[in-house]
Amino acid sequence: MKAAFRVTLLTFAALLPVVAGAADGWNPDGRGTSTWHVDPSEGTCNVSQATNRARRAGIYRTDLVYRDENVLTLRGLTGWGDRREITFANVRGCPEVGFQDLQQSQPAR
Repeated sequence: MKAAFRVTLLTFAALLPVVAGAADGWNPDGRGTSTWHVDPSEGTCNVSQATNRARRAGIYRTDLVYRDENVLTLRGLTGWGDRREITFANVRGCPEVGFQDLQQSQPAR
């Protein structure tokens, strides 16, 4: 019994650094929950960064609609419910390239 306990303890001690290393992307928010965040590779813009920049520009509930090696385009809603697209360059810092208000279709009468 002591031998089995000792083997189990040594196994957990050996796996602890592996498990702790897997949690590098989890960031606690101080309220009992946490979010996953991984920094993008050097010199690129990821969807998480673009979403945060769009939110700061007043566009919420965004979805990625286009992405290539040069740009990321997100579509979402403004605070007044208008639909808007915003485009960011796929370089470090996610600079805004442009935005476009989308026409909402009116119901036929």
